[in-house]
Amino acid sequence: MGGESLAPPPGRRSGVGGAVIDFWRSFFLLTGCLLPACTGSGDPPLLRLALQTEPATLDPVAAVDFSSGTLSSLIHSNLVRFDAAGRIVPDLAREWSISEDGRRYRFSLFPARFANGRRVTARDVVFSFRRLLDPATVSPRWWVLEPVKSAASFHAGSPFSDDSMLALDDSTLVITLEGPTAHFLSLLSMPAAGVVCAEEVRERGADYGRRPCGSGPWKLSFWHAGEEIRLEKNSHCREINASVEGISFRILPESMTRIAEFEVGNLDILEVPGAEINHWRTAAPGLLQAEELRVVYIGLNNRKPPLDDPRVRRALNLAVDVETIIARILFGAGRRSRGPVPPALLPWPTGTDLYPYDPEEARRLLSEAGFPHGFSMEIWQRENPEAGRILESVQGYLARVGIEVKIVTREWGAFKQAVDRGTPDAFYLDWFADYPDAENFLQPLFHSSNRGGGGNRSGYANSRVDSLLEEAAAQVNAGTRTRLYQRAEELIYRDAPWIFLWFPIRYEVVSERITGYRIPLIFNGRRFLEVSFSGRSDH
Repeated sequence: MGGESLAPPPGRRSGVGGAVIDFWRSFFLLTGCLLPACTGSGDPPLLRLALQTEPATLDPVAAVDFSSGTLSSLIHSNLVRFDAAGRIVPDLAREWSISEDGRRYRFSLFPARFANGRRVTARDVVFSFRRLLDPATVSPRWWVLEPVKSAASFHAGSPFSDDSMLALDDSTLVITLEGPTAHFLSLLSMPAAGVVCAEEVRERGADYGRRPCGSGPWKLSFWHAGEEIRLEKNSHCREINASVEGISFRILPESMTRIAEFEVGNLDILEVPGAEINHWRTAAPGLLQAEELRVVYIGLNNRKPPLDDPRVRRALNLAVDVETIIARILFGAGRRSRGPVPPALLPWPTGTDLYPYDPEEARRLLSEAGFPHGFSMEIWQRENPEAGRILESVQGYLARVGIEVKIVTREWGAFKQAVDRGTPDAFYLDWFADYPDAENFLQPLFHSSNRGGGGNRSGYANSRVDSLLEEAAAQVNAGTRTRLYQRAEELIYRDAPWIFLWFPIRYEVVSERITGYRIPLIFNGRRFLEVSFSGRSDH
């Protein structure tokens, strides 16, 4: 889910990598080493999908990985949710109002029922939110409700404040915040804020994550560890898919296996690995694509000489030909970034690109900063073949302006610990959205209070940026808030705390037997309610 990505890297199509993929594609097709493509004529129509990793849990308070968050969001309803375009839409709450000072939210609930038939009430919402904040729950996502009045003190061990979340009756809920928080509804749309059945949680205890009971459009049918998770239609939900009876999620870690399964008709949606993009552009004219809410960057240690000098950091940006890397290594699956915030969330300001590929200007800035002959530095990465190829290219570009780069590889735990402590000169990372709001790409990554493990791993500090971010967070006027964030991003971009790289583009191909699917802007923005079967068969 949010934060730094742990997704497996895509494979390669060109050269040896492409030959390996093509060999296994032929092997699977010729030997029949796949599951049967067709179900019996009497079986319910299933949407057939794949997961790269098995969920750790289906309990909203513990769902921190992509697979867990995806399935938990299909099973549990929230007060509000994201649609495929990333807009806030009603879920359990049919309407809501916000006080003039931006601190009090009043929600009116739809008549709704959990999968066990029990009615969903405002008290269930309070129970779910209090459970998320309770220190005994030890939820890594408790911060989703941190803006709520007294939430942080309750999580720290103080008594719960009853007036912070109040069920006025079965269908009316009032939530009071510490201060105005413009992105609060986005926080309520995250998987962690899913509403659970209090009765079932008390009965099942620690086993709830394997036997969840929500009020979403789907409910758990069975979970065969390491093989398949099956969801079926929740007949008690007011929003159901009329044509799809269930969703099969098979656990398929290897990209070549997923590709072969799709090609023989055993999967309905395939995320296309980067190395396969050119193949599928030809093979599937209806290939879907969408720019991800994710930024890839090389963080520079702003507290460590010579990278504490913004002239040096700007020179590094000018020295790397990002467009060529995107074309040759990513096969075009990226959009060069001019700042940290995806343009879908914050329109880029007009003006000149500050960092075109310009090695001559890079050398001039380095000389001005006192390094006419360059210097030596390390760039750290976690174990990841694609990252290695990218950094080797960056290494070559920087060598042209006199900077000698050593690439250091560590496993994820050691890498993250070193970066949090500020050990490396630079590090290759990505950040993807918890929720579709510019705040999520600015406050955690660049406010000085978050330096280190809080998200600002480059150690960047600019008092003017801090002030702009704080003012924007308390701003209820959308236009003013946007302008404040744009100004903050402009300052950050000029200060160059990173080598700005790209926003990845996601590609998916869909089988001919389904219609109505679109790639969601945010991962939990899809519920498969618009998907239907076209009447065509792949078999």
